[in-house]
Order: sequence, then C-alpha cells, then structure tokens
Amino acid sequence: MSIVNTQIAYILHKRAYRETSSILEVLTRDFGRVSLMARGSRGARSKLAGNLLLFTPLLISWQGKGDLPYLKTAERADLKTPVLKSKSLFSAMYINELLMYLLHRNDVNEEVFEIYHHCLYALESNSDIEISLREFEIKLLETLGFGLNLSTEADTGQPLALEKRYHYYVEHGAVATGKAVAQNVPLVSGECLLALSNKQYSLLSENALFLAELKQLMRYVINHHLGYKKLKSREMFKPLG
Repeated sequence: MSIVNTQIAYILHKRAYRETSSILEVLTRDFGRVSLMARGSRGARSKLAGNLLLFTPLLISWQGKGDLPYLKTAERADLKTPVLKSKSLFSAMYINELLMYLLHRNDVNEEVFEIYHHCLYALESNSDIEISLREFEIKLLETLGFGLNLSTEADTGQPLALEKRYHYYVEHGAVATGKAVAQNVPLVSGECLLALSNKQYSLLSENALFLAELKQLMRYVINHHLGYKKLKSREMFKPLG
C-alpha cells in the first residue's frame, strides 16, 4: 500500500461524505491536486477536524492506492496563516474554484503550488486585491500552457504599439482595431498589454483604466478555458460592488 508522508498542502475544497467523513481536494507541492478520504473527520471526537481548514498551510500524510486514498494525518505547518476577510476571502474562494476547474488530478506542477501560496498571502492586502488576482490568473495560465501573446500583433507579427488599441482573441492574440470583431471580444490598449508583458504590475495597479481593461481581458480568457462554466465565487463579489 502506497504511503506519502509530510506533504505541504492546501485544501481547495471539501465535502461531506456519509455520516462522519469528508472528501478533500488538496493542492500539494510534489503531487499536484490530490483527492483524499478523511475518515471520521466530522465526528464529535475527530482529531482532524480542527486542522482541515481552507487557506491554511498544512502538513499532511496519506495512504492507499487508487483514486481516493485516505488521509492519515493533518497538522498546521509552521507558517503564519494568511488573514483573509471580506473581499480578500471571496478572492481566495475564487482562486480555489479556478484551480478546481483547471487542474487535473495528480498532474504534478510545483510552480502552480508556489503561485497559489504566494497569492494567498498577497490577498491579505485589501488595496492590491485586483492586481494580485490578475497576476495569479496570468501566471497560472502561463504555467498550464495557456500563456497570452502580449508583445506582437497576431496577424502581422509586428511589435505592439503603445498608442494603439487592440482586440484580443483567445488562442490568437492582439489584433489592431478597425476590423470586424466577434461579440464580447475585449478591447485593450497597447500600453496596458506591453506593461503586462513586461510584468510591470506596480504600474498597472496604479492605473484604474488599465485595471478595468485587464479585468475584462482576463474574464474573457478565463471564461474560454472554463468552457463558460459559471463560477459561484464571482457571485459573492456583486454585493460588495
């Protein structure tokens, strides 16, 4: 029987199973996204329940073969847990939901773990939430092989121009305005795309127009890769404006 000891992990999702157990979807550094059975974790005498918290760095061990091994141990890692409230909490729920849709089980990618870990702690700062989410989305897509073409025009191969505006097509790239476009294709300034290409996130975060353009662009791209599935976490942002 296969045994894995002392893996650093985050719980992405958990659901009740039978009377006292849970099924966990966890993100680990060395094994990617893993599904685990947490036996008796909802029982009154459970020693696991208090540690099975979302957005909390854990050290876990599991045992078993097949698609659903069982959780042996779970304890909090010796790391400060990020403090997430209100919009930062809803944002963390959003990135969890995004990973649940985009990651395949048992597909190892250490960089995804690091991107997620970094984003959780970045979300503690309410003032930088929007740019933290955009940075997470862009890096995640790059890591999964869905990176955006942000430096050249898709049709001509010419470098993007700061003063121009472009329609952005998924799996094609930026196309100069003036041509017929499909419905809902985002319009983004060349200056914004080039700042994004150069990872000038501080510059982007200081410009409200850039942030609005980026939000429209990334929602369009993310929706495409999700197959236009609805994300429940997005609905939580509406009451906050």
